Amino acid sequence: MHDTAVIDLANQLRASGHRLTRERELLLRILGENAHLDAEEIYRRAQKTLPQIGLATVYRTLSLLKELGLVRTIDLGENHSHFELRADEHVHLVCTACGRVIDVPMPEALRVAARTKGFDVHRSKLEMFGVCDSCAKKQRKAKASRK
Repeated sequence: MHDTAVIDLANQLRASGHRLTRERELLLRILGENAHLDAEEIYRRAQKTLPQIGLATVYRTLSLLKELGLVRTIDLGENHSHFELRADEHVHLVCTACGRVIDVPMPEALRVAARTKGFDVHRSKLEMFGVCDSCAKKQRKAKASRK
């Protein structure tokens, strides 16, 4: 995500009556540069810049950003949440072999279907689980070598 998007989110944070602390700005930047991180990974990356940051601060900040609609959580099938900045609506393709997550734009057909049913969509969430091309090739190669 571009710096302008992070700046826009920082401005939205201020507009909501909250201060833009060094910690909050850092977490927005980390999320802007890396989608789909969990809280522990965000914390590890934040510590590289601000060694004194606490895990509780990361969780509180993520909770605030989520409450304000600046960040959303996603379930990638790992029994814990991952975070990404609110951006364009998209679908997550999640590889069950390597954990890779690929973002693809939300199909227009879904928006049209909702509109034809008179449904006003505020947000969407869709994760599709399967195997990425790279893992599929490895699986085919392993299967062929067993024959």
